[in-house]
Amino acid sequence: MKKVIFLLTVILLIACSENDESVTSQQVELFVDHYKTTSIINGTAFVIYENVAPGNNADKIYGQINRFNFEPGFTYQLTANKTIIENAGTNAQTVRYDLITINNKEAVSPDAEFRIPLIQFFNGRGTATFIRRQADSTFILSNEIPFNCNYFCVDLDRAIERETAIEGTFTHGPEGTYILQELAN
Repeated sequence: MKKVIFLLTVILLIACSENDESVTSQQVELFVDHYKTTSIINGTAFVIYENVAPGNNADKIYGQINRFNFEPGFTYQLTANKTIIENAGTNAQTVRYDLITINNKEAVSPDAEFRIPLIQFFNGRGTATFIRRQADSTFILSNEIPFNCNYFCVDLDRAIERETAIEGTFTHGPEGTYILQELAN
């Protein structure tokens, strides 16, 4: 049995070799929104618009930007190197952004609201819960961003227990925290 597993592993490695990858690179202009959102892959992700100004939800990209020191409450205009790696063996594509320069940084209004999925259904197969209550009874978003639950703490506990899909509307709080303003299904 071990020989079969070893043989299958070798075949898989050969099938997905570097020769199958196509790598392209280009310089792009990115607009980064003033908050991070939840991500099934990374926990949190930047809300990015590539080569277009923010505004249209269809143009949003959720991802990471290497070497970018993000400060919540500010929108950014960046120049970045975009690397696309395509693996013909799997038809999968990986996109990586690397910061080149920060061209503009603007503060948003302290009462600017933004929506973030807190518990979400995926492909009809289950839920992903991006919130948890810490030992000191505060809530944290994707193990990264502490937030004030305001008047919704009991509702959040109930949603976690029942795995109910919900979104939160937030504003920015002190020192990179978020403040929950509203819950919606």
